[in-house]
Amino acid sequence: MTKIRHDDADFVIGSGNVFRDLGLDSPEENLTKAGLALQIHDRVKALGLNVTQAALRLGIPQPKASRLLRGYAVGFSTEKMLTFLTKLGQDVRVVVSDAAGKSTTGRFVITRVPPTGARSRRRRRAAVAARRRG
Repeated sequence: MTKIRHDDADFVIGSGNVFRDLGLDSPEENLTKAGLALQIHDRVKALGLNVTQAALRLGIPQPKASRLLRGYAVGFSTEKMLTFLTKLGQDVRVVVSDAAGKSTTGRFVITRVPPTGARSRRRRRAAVAARRRG
């Protein structure tokens, strides 16, 4: 982290991983789980499920589902969270590649691919906007 001074205020530029910046154990795993919890939350919202319905779909007790949907991933393995995404109708792809640059350690990257329908809606909106402009 780098400290910067601006107008009598100190700022710290983070590393990109808040868990590392806070000095917590297993920062990469925590960041991965946080990203997966966000994906699960977003998918449950997109499906219009309430907490009880989500718990039934995921096969876990309602209090655990409630905590997970509020971002608390403690007690869930990364593998279990990936399984939850499949139970919510998501495909999960695991891609293994060489570490970027000169790094000797790799990292986890979570990338959300927009649904096919969302892409075509965006294209239609862009086409309509282009017709209006010209």
